[in-house]
Amino acid sequence: MLIQALSTGHKVGLGLVGAAFVAFALVSAFLLPAFRPDYPGKRGLPAFLTLTAALFVGMMFAVFFFGREPSEGRAEGGSTGAESPPASTPAPPAPPTTAASSTQSTSTASAPTTAPTTPRSVPVKESEFKIELPSTSLSPGNYTFDLTNDGHIGHDLVVDGPGVSDKKTPVIDGGKTAKLTVELKSGTYKLYCSVPGHEQAGMKLELKVS
Repeated sequence: MLIQALSTGHKVGLGLVGAAFVAFALVSAFLLPAFRPDYPGKRGLPAFLTLTAALFVGMMFAVFFFGREPSEGRAEGGSTGAESPPASTPAPPAPPTTAASSTQSTSTASAPTTAPTTPRSVPVKESEFKIELPSTSLSPGNYTFDLTNDGHIGHDLVVDGPGVSDKKTPVIDGGKTAKLTVELKSGTYKLYCSVPGHEQAGMKLELKVS
């Protein structure tokens, strides 16, 4: 099996060393004793032993040297064939998703816009010497007082209370109208006419907001 595994060059080298060893053995065993019966003799014995040992060591070295390289070549070939493929390049990281921003944009876009509430209209009538409203109790919010002067002399309307400091309409003559828009908060408001003497004559009332 070893001889079959060797290359041609290795077979030749190993064969030559083996042939030399065999030739020495045959010559020492058959040829030289035919001519010299006392071969190797006392004086030739050390040389014979030395040469025999040298040939034996050379034979072992030849077997080791010529038989090693093919085995190593096969081992290297096996390791080359079994070499694992190069690691694949890691995939690039996925781009960050925009789900959060999309959700935020959607929620922002869908948020209802609070439009300013339209002031509620409250009709107010004035005459000598009184102020009339449909009700003296209102809920908090924006209101527009629609003033109508049903009297014969000029009157105005003044509102005073939480968050409203003596806001008033211009003085209007009989038969004229005016508007006054205010924001009413919870509390008590005073409505009156600021024309001198008219408040004292009875043109005033209290408006409760709650």
